[in-house]
Amino acid sequence: MNSQIKSWDAFRVRIPLVNPYHLSKVYGTITHSDVIFLKIATFDGTVGWGEADPGGVKFTGDTPESEMKSIHQGSLNFLKGLEIENWVASGKSKEGGGALAAACDVAIHDALARQKQIPVWQLLGKKQRDTIDLLWPTSSGSSSEDLKIIREFNARGFKTYMLKMGDRSIPDELKRLQEVFAQLPEGVRLMVDANQGWTREEADEFFQGAKDFPLILTEQPLPADDLAGLRGLREKFGQTVSVDESVQSLESTEEILEEDAADIFSIKISKNGGLHSSHQIAKMVAAKGKRVLMNSMIELGITQCASLQLGCVLENLVDCGHAYMSTLRTSDDVTDFSSWIENGTARLQDSPGLGLNVDFEKINKYLEDEHHGS
Repeated sequence: MNSQIKSWDAFRVRIPLVNPYHLSKVYGTITHSDVIFLKIATFDGTVGWGEADPGGVKFTGDTPESEMKSIHQGSLNFLKGLEIENWVASGKSKEGGGALAAACDVAIHDALARQKQIPVWQLLGKKQRDTIDLLWPTSSGSSSEDLKIIREFNARGFKTYMLKMGDRSIPDELKRLQEVFAQLPEGVRLMVDANQGWTREEADEFFQGAKDFPLILTEQPLPADDLAGLRGLREKFGQTVSVDESVQSLESTEEILEEDAADIFSIKISKNGGLHSSHQIAKMVAAKGKRVLMNSMIELGITQCASLQLGCVLENLVDCGHAYMSTLRTSDDVTDFSSWIENGTARLQDSPGLGLNVDFEKINKYLEDEHHGS
């Protein structure tokens, strides 16, 4: 078999969400999943798929527009002739990291696993589980809006919810939290994500006011680079702090661990540069006795599936739902990943590669831009 890459194709697609998603004042409201799909083909005809999910200038520093511009300028030309087995064995990554690096890494893992007729998870490690429960996020809004969503999705099997905050005053957020907890269905658990939306003073006020609530975690209460402030919250209040935007690379993970600034690390395949680098981050975190939340951007099925392949081999997942619900939030998808979800749980499939079916008609339906390399 010739496992060198012969050609590649990049497709930018933009699919509306079912409902707009309001985050913190830092990010505003998201209305679409705007992603770049990467298809690679080797000389022996094996195909692999990857997906880039740029998080925006304020999150990951990249956008769909900037990534497509770089593709048109030749940023993926290094793929031509690349030997996929050597890439996976050596743990290489595309220079610069980020969403395009993730798309390349996932596509290469998918192609190699297809070539070997094994699922991707077998390239990553020993399977720890076949299923992972899902969480469902709510927009930054009112308690009545939260409870409406919680009741709807609890009936569909979801037991973990992430309340987005960071847009309203702290007294309003604490009142909201109190009202939600007061009417929470039995067995349902909550976490909070401020998406960098608070100052140190606001974070102090929230942690003090929320100290008696059984939150799973509070994610990114402070700006990504304020590691001293994050450490201070942990030391002062003894509550569980999770980091997301702070965790961009192996280097930033090491800095967070050295600062002892977090208990839980939010891994996103696209944010963290692909399967290999995400796996390395999880291993670094585990070595320090810390845990991982498998999280997501506003992703479609390829990244969601890659994340599930990794999540099922990790030993240090947080005991709660994880973010494998992204394709349920979009009005459509170009894959069949949503069929892997039932009753609030994602179930790993053991088909070769990622194990997904990709629908070219849907890619063409939502196509915004494309580029082909051969």
